[in-house]
Amino acid sequence: MSTAEQPRRGEPAELRLDEDAIGFRESLAVGLSSTAPAYSLAAVIGTVTVVVGFQAPGAMLASFVPMFLIAAAFFYMNRADQDAGTTFSWVTRTMGPWLGWLGGWAVCTTGILVIGSLADVGARYTYELVGWESAAASKPAVMALAVAFIVALTAICIIGTELTGAIQDVLIVLQIGALLLFAGVALYKVYDGTAPAASTRPELDWFSPFAISSTSALVSALLIGVFIYWGWESAVNLTEETRDSARAPGLAAVVSTVILLVTYVGVAVAVVAYAGLETLAEYDDDDAIFAFLGGDVSARRGTSS
Repeated sequence: MSTAEQPRRGEPAELRLDEDAIGFRESLAVGLSSTAPAYSLAAVIGTVTVVVGFQAPGAMLASFVPMFLIAAAFFYMNRADQDAGTTFSWVTRTMGPWLGWLGGWAVCTTGILVIGSLADVGARYTYELVGWESAAASKPAVMALAVAFIVALTAICIIGTELTGAIQDVLIVLQIGALLLFAGVALYKVYDGTAPAASTRPELDWFSPFAISSTSALVSALLIGVFIYWGWESAVNLTEETRDSARAPGLAAVVSTVILLVTYVGVAVAVVAYAGLETLAEYDDDDAIFAFLGGDVSARRGTSS
C-alpha cells in the first residue's frame, strides 16, 4: 500500500459489509418479514373488501402481477450488478446521480414512514396476546412498546446480519404459519357449518378481478394491494452479505412474492368467507380485525343459524 493509500492517523479503518454472512434461506426470510404479512393484511383487508366486496382475493391476485414483474427485474439487475444500494445504485449508473438520489431517498423515506406503523400494530397485538386490553387501548402504552420494539430491532441489525437472519427465520415461520392456520380453521368452519350466520362459502369468481364491475374500484383495490406486497426488496439490499450474491438474493425476492401471493389470497378468502362483508365493513381502516376474528375462529363452537 502506498503512502497516499494508507489511512491517516486517527482516521477509522475502512468499513466493509460482512460477505457471505447469510444464505438463500435467511435472505428469503428477510424478504418475507420485511413485507410484514400479518400487519399488511390486518391494515388493508377491511378496506379492500369495502371497495370490491367478495372480489377481494381477485384484487390481491391482480396486485401480485406488477410486484412479481418488478421482483423479476430486480433478479436480473442484481445478476448484472450486486450492489446493496439497489435502486440508488442502478438508477445512478443508468440515468444519472440526480434521479438515483431521488430513487434512493424514496426508498429510505418509505422505510422511515412504515416502521412506525409496523411497530404500532405489533405493540397493540402484543398486548392483545397477553390479555392486557387496557394497554392495547392506550395510545401512550402502545407508543412506548412500539418505540421499545424499534430500539431492540435496530440493535439486532447493528449487531450483525447473521443474527438478523437467524431471528427472522423463526419469526417468519411463526407469522406465515399462524396466518395459514387461521385460514385453514376458518374455512373448515365455513364448510362445517359452525361459522357465523353471515358466513358464505367461497365461489370461483372471487378470484377474478374481471368480476369487479367498477374500474375505479378495481384501480383503488390494486393500489391498496400493491402496498401489501412491497418489502421483498430487502432481500436484494443484503446482496453483498449473501452467499451466491449474483443469484440467491434476487431469487429470494421472486420466491417471496409467490409465497406472499398464496398467503394473502388464502387468508383473504378465509376472512371474507368466515366474517362476511357486513362484519368486514366495520373494520374498514381498522387493523384490529385479526384480534377479533382470531379469537372468534379459535373459540366458536356453535352452529350457524
